[in-house]
Formats: sequence, structure tokens, C-alpha cells
Amino acid sequence: MKLIFLPLMKSKKTEDEMAVRAAELAKDIPGENKTFVIGAIVAITDKFMSEDYKKRLLEVLKMTQIEQWIREEGREEGRVEAKQDDICKYLVKRFGAKPDELISKVREMTSLEILDGVMEDLFAASTLEEAKAIIVAGHFNLDQQSHLRSN
Repeated sequence: MKLIFLPLMKSKKTEDEMAVRAAELAKDIPGENKTFVIGAIVAITDKFMSEDYKKRLLEVLKMTQIEQWIREEGREEGRVEAKQDDICKYLVKRFGAKPDELISKVREMTSLEILDGVMEDLFAASTLEEAKAIIVAGHFNLDQQSHLRSN
């Protein structure tokens, strides 16, 4: 557990160097504690660590469970952003003007499943009003999902 705070302790080395060293040491921890400690180190150091040291830290984390989760999370975010972009482009192409209010609602949707459903339904929309209703319904579904998760 002390490893988590190692990057914040006074040392002749920089906080960045200490964070990388802490991660190197944490990789040798057996069991599930390793994942917790590495995750905590990443969370604590993210705000102050330079980009160069973040790359070094990522190298240290290669092939750990955390690195795999980070990569999958990045892929998922990329798929969501791409789907959001597709929907926004479709709205502009199909209905002309750039409906800022709708685009901001689309950008708030982070569920790939909901975005897929919205995209499918938009293909059937013949007016901007119908498109608005579809996006509002998708946004409502997102709110419902998040409400269910919080209970």
C-alpha cells in the first residue's frame, strides 16, 4: 500500500521518476492487490505526470491487466466518438443546417448501443422534427440507463 504514495514522497528523484519506479515495483505484487496498487498509482500521478513519463509508465504497464483495460477503454471511447461523428454528419447532410442543440445531445450519448439505435432510427426520419424526437428519445434512454445503474 505504501507504493501508492511513493510518487508523492520526498526524494532526490522527481515525482515522475518515483511514479514509474512505484509501478515497476507494483508489477511484482502477487494477486489482485497488484491491480489495485497500479490503478491507484496511475490515478494519483495522472494530474502531475509529464507526457514523456506517461509514455514510460505505459511501457512499464505493458501486459498488465490495467494496461489491457486502458486500451479497451480507449477503443470503446473511439467507437463511441466515431458513431457520434457519423450521426452528426448525417444530420448535417440529411437536414442541411447544423442543428447545434441536437449535436450537443448526441455528444452527451456515450452508450454505443443507444447510438446504434439512434442511427438506425434516423435513417427512417423524413423531417428534422422526427430526427429531434429520435435523438431526444435516445437521450432519454441514456438517462434511464444511468439511473438504473445508480440504483
